[in-house]
Parts: sequence; C-alpha cells; structure tokens
Amino acid sequence: MDVMKPPGPLKLTGNVDVNWRAFKQRFQLYVSAVGLDSKPDERKIAMLLTIAGPEALEVYNTFTFETEEEENKLDVVLKKFDDHCLSSKNETFERYVFRSRMQRQDESFDSYLTDLKIKAASCNFSVLRDSLIRDQIVFGTKDGKTREKLLRETDLTLETAMKMCQASEMAGEHVKTFAESAQGVAAASHLCEAVDAVSIRGKHPAKFKNRNKDEGMFSCKRCGNEHKPRQCPVFGKACSKCRGLHHFARMCVSKDKKVHTVQDAYDSGDRSDDSGSLFISMVNKEDGMGPSTKNADISQVRKADNRDKWMAPLVVNETLIRFQLDTGAKANIININDLRELKEKPKVSRSTVVLRAYNQQNIETEGVCRQNECKG
Repeated sequence: MDVMKPPGPLKLTGNVDVNWRAFKQRFQLYVSAVGLDSKPDERKIAMLLTIAGPEALEVYNTFTFETEEEENKLDVVLKKFDDHCLSSKNETFERYVFRSRMQRQDESFDSYLTDLKIKAASCNFSVLRDSLIRDQIVFGTKDGKTREKLLRETDLTLETAMKMCQASEMAGEHVKTFAESAQGVAAASHLCEAVDAVSIRGKHPAKFKNRNKDEGMFSCKRCGNEHKPRQCPVFGKACSKCRGLHHFARMCVSKDKKVHTVQDAYDSGDRSDDSGSLFISMVNKEDGMGPSTKNADISQVRKADNRDKWMAPLVVNETLIRFQLDTGAKANIININDLRELKEKPKVSRSTVVLRAYNQQNIETEGVCRQNECKG
C-alpha cells in the first residue's frame, strides 16, 4: 500500500494569512485521507506541528493557554494560529492585489474567475464579495466586446456576468474552429486545382512542354520522345508516310505525300542566342517548282500550292517565286538560281552573319541582299 505524502510546511513569510488558510485546508484533508479523524487530539496536534515545520513550532511555543485541557484540543490550537496569521495580514495590500488582477490573453475565463475568488477570500469583503468580483470581471476581462455587453446590463449580477463571459468565450472558440476548418477546405480545393492543372497539361503535350530543368530534357515533336537538344534520333531520316525528312511517321501531320516542317531553335530546346549567327531549321527545293514558275499561270501555281499549305507563291522584283513558309525563321533565304531569274537583280554583298542548320552545321551562302533592295 502506498503511503500518502503529507502537505508541505507552512510558510510564514509573504501573505501569511493566505498561506495559513491553504495549509490548514490541506492538513484537514490529509487527516481525513489517512483515517486519523477518530484519533485523539494530542496525536493530531503533534502531526500538525511536525508537518508545519520549525517556524510554525516556534510560533506555537509563544501561545498561552488557560488550562492544560485547552492546550490538548486541536480546535483551540487552530484558533490560535488563525489569530496569529490574521494579525499579520495587510488588508489594504490584499485588496490592491485583487483590484490589479486582469485576465491574461492566454487565460480562460474560468481560470480567471477562480483566482479572483481566491484573492477575494483574504480581502474581508464580507457581503460585498460577489458584487466586487462582478466589478473586477467587467474591469479585467480581455474581450472588449464582452465588456461592452456587460456594461449595457442595468441589473448585472455575478451569476449573469459569469454566464455571459462563458458564452462569449465559447462562441469565440466556435468561430476559430470554423475559420480553421474553412482554411483547410480552401487549401484542399487549391491543391485539387493544382493537381487538375497538372493533369490537363499531361493530356495536351503539344500545348504544354514538359521540360526537366535539371536534365535539360524536352518533348520532341519530331520523334515523339524526350531527349536533350540536338540529340534527336530521327534527324536525317525520311518519314515512311510522306517521305519528308527529320520526323517519324507517327508524328507526321500531312494528309498528302509531302510534308514541310519548320522548327526553330526555341522549339528544339536550345534557348541560347549566339551572337552573329541565325538558325535555319530546314531548306528544301521542290522538283519542277523552281524559278520557272515566273512564267507559269499564277492560278495554276496557287492551285498547286493549295495542296501544300507550307508553300506559297510570292512576287519578288516582278518575278513569281515559290517560297517555303517558316513563321519562326530568323532569316529569309532564296535560291541563287531564283535570284538570277529576277528581272531586277538586287545587289548581293558579303554576309557577316553565319547561318546554321538543325544539326548546328554552317550553311554556305553567296551573300546577303537588303530587304529594301528586294521588292515584294
């Protein structure tokens, strides 16, 4: 069987009256708990002085009793301690401590109310106890809105003030819980939208480029796989569907026998901008469709070009030339044979710009003519 630990010794410094009242209550509970209620008072007094400590024993030795019988009664000894500790009490200070008690921000109302009642016990408020505790609740509550509600009550009692403060605190807890729940729902909704956006991007690889920044990978429109820039396995190979170069049949978008694809350096995953160089993705010369088109009927040329949306006839210096369209090209090029067939020959000067093909090999040119010298 475990032995019950007795209460701590009596402190006769500081607020002596409060210390004695608390010690007295703990001692009486201990006596009942260990089953000493039926024991003689002499034994209880001996236990009291032993537990209270040496300072309490010195105070006990100053007590005077009229008879030996009174000295052996517990009630008489307790009354002597009551009178001694009460004379040490500073009532003004106790009331100052009570009036200075404010509710802390992290403190519940019930905890605040309990401490007010404890402090009021040593203030000797008598019949004014409940009304003064009520006033201190109004003055010391941490919630300004609750204080306004309390001040509007004309017949406010301690019980009414307690109920109003408890209800207000509970309502605040509910609002806080609802707000946290709403934040959780909003966060979950935002996460679902983000996941849905990722899912949508995964369904449209042609619109969204899947790039791994750490590995430099990108989704290639020519082979349909992911690889690093300028490492496409289909480069230089012919499509089995349209016989065009640099793409697989599964990635072919033509409906007839020929397809012309144009892809600049940015689509190939190369975002470097080398000074003094321009990128040319592909240069094709169609059989039977050279500079001789200048003498052809333009309606026939346009009819032929309707079958290939990548080709278009353009008039350059009063000569009809069939060009391959490239909306993303950084430079416009023309075949030397076409240039020689122009009625008005532009001046060709030496070029200081290097043209590069898809595989980064340089393209040899005869020179460059300015845009204002070639009239479209």
